[in-house]
Amino acid sequence: MACDRDEKSTDVPMAEVPPASKPPSSSRSRHIAIYTIVFTVCISIYSLLFLLGPHFNPTTTKPSSLNDMSWLEDDWPEEPVEPFDPIKRYSIAYGKVACWQNEGVWIQDLAPVELSSIGVDRFQDTERSLNQTEEDEFCTRLRMCGASFWSLPPRWPEHINWCESIDHCVEPDINVNLTTAFPKSGGVCVLDNTQGWEKFSPRGLGLYNALTMEERCNVIKRLGGKFCESMQACPETAALLGDMEVVNRSLEYD
Repeated sequence: MACDRDEKSTDVPMAEVPPASKPPSSSRSRHIAIYTIVFTVCISIYSLLFLLGPHFNPTTTKPSSLNDMSWLEDDWPEEPVEPFDPIKRYSIAYGKVACWQNEGVWIQDLAPVELSSIGVDRFQDTERSLNQTEEDEFCTRLRMCGASFWSLPPRWPEHINWCESIDHCVEPDINVNLTTAFPKSGGVCVLDNTQGWEKFSPRGLGLYNALTMEERCNVIKRLGGKFCESMQACPETAALLGDMEVVNRSLEYD
């Protein structure tokens, strides 16, 4: 009897464990949609910040010198571009003399005695003449001092669209490599420095120490230059008296 009870008790069915509940498919879809929207918004904001960032601003290049064309990116394109030198007949800051003629500019670096000889005050800036006849007369005197010519507007080298001064970045269209002196007794002393000033160093510094044209002429002769009774008597200096085409052709001997 006891055994029968035991057998019956074993026949009682066990309670079934309910399966693990799963979230409804609609809830999963809502979570995925929220994540997608957040990700899309973040990508859009990042893209907008990237497009408006400073790396898309245009830059302006500036050289340090004619022989060193390294350039830096400066964040000043919105500022007015300053005019490049020369802008005056003579300025203490620039240190060279210039005159404007034939859609270009003649430039020369003059010693103090030369500045005095052509009537330029070396102690203050001098404006260019707005009267072209007067400017042409001054150009004649400056060209006799061995000035070189640059066409305007300048043809900047590649990757350069502005320079502090034209003669620091652009080669002259007419390159005159002559040093002159005009003593009071008449005539002209002339030195050809086409090969540069290295071979004249340090004696060439005497050209800037000369207090008179006579002293300057003596320095030129000691450096290997020559004296001519007039500018017309020297083929080198005679070319400086002609028009630009004559000057350019005459200097081809260099």
